[in-house]
Amino acid sequence: MKIKEKTLMINVEHNISVGSNNAIEATVIHQICLYDHKGVVQTDVDLIDIVDFKFLGMSVEDGYKSVNKFKAQMLELGIDVNSLIDEECVGIINPHDLRVLTGKYISIFNYFMW
Repeated sequence: MKIKEKTLMINVEHNISVGSNNAIEATVIHQICLYDHKGVVQTDVDLIDIVDFKFLGMSVEDGYKSVNKFKAQMLELGIDVNSLIDEECVGIINPHDLRVLTGKYISIFNYFMW
């Protein structure tokens, strides 16, 4: 068997609060992909999901339609939930976190001698 590529996928969750008086709460899920490219470990970070919405402490029903309805209602009030979440997520996974994960990636794959 010949291993051609080594990739490690990690999902991480962060609880965030946005809006006036942090009225909107949610959990954002990012996927971090670590892979070897010509001997150098590369990383990609993607926001893959937003769950567990709350508005003023009250849960918003999960599901695509319910969350989109909530976002549309907020937009009618002049609150762009997507933009607020995007702004809050900037730097949420910082370079130090990526360096630590890169070290773990190297340790894992060196351990197995692939």
